[in-house]
Amino acid sequence: MKKNLIHVIYPDEAVYSFVTINNLSQEDNLERVFAEWNSGSGMECKMFIESKKRSLSVNDIVAVNNVYYQCMPFGWKEVTAEYVNELEKEVAIHPRRFEGAWFALNDVMYGRSPDGVEATLDGIDVF
Repeated sequence: MKKNLIHVIYPDEAVYSFVTINNLSQEDNLERVFAEWNSGSGMECKMFIESKKRSLSVNDIVAVNNVYYQCMPFGWKEVTAEYVNELEKEVAIHPRRFEGAWFALNDVMYGRSPDGVEATLDGIDVF
């Protein structure tokens, strides 16, 4: 069994860190965290329930043992710590940040995508 340091990162909103002990692959750890941080999955973890945060969703970040992954509409994309820091900064100064970090995050990702579809939640534009 190995220890895995997990960070669930809601850009410019919150970070939750914890350790898991298991023999899961990186991909399986990501899928487990996704299930544990999603309302209605039936696998919600105590930390998620007590946090009263929204479900982990597209564009949020999960780090497993200091390797960062962005949640995509299907699966995960590995990103760098620098990418995460820049994303946090962009979300923090976005004009829609006053409405909430999730709205700003989706707008930032829409602006980064060539067609705006890949980076939005289920392809739905939020303006």
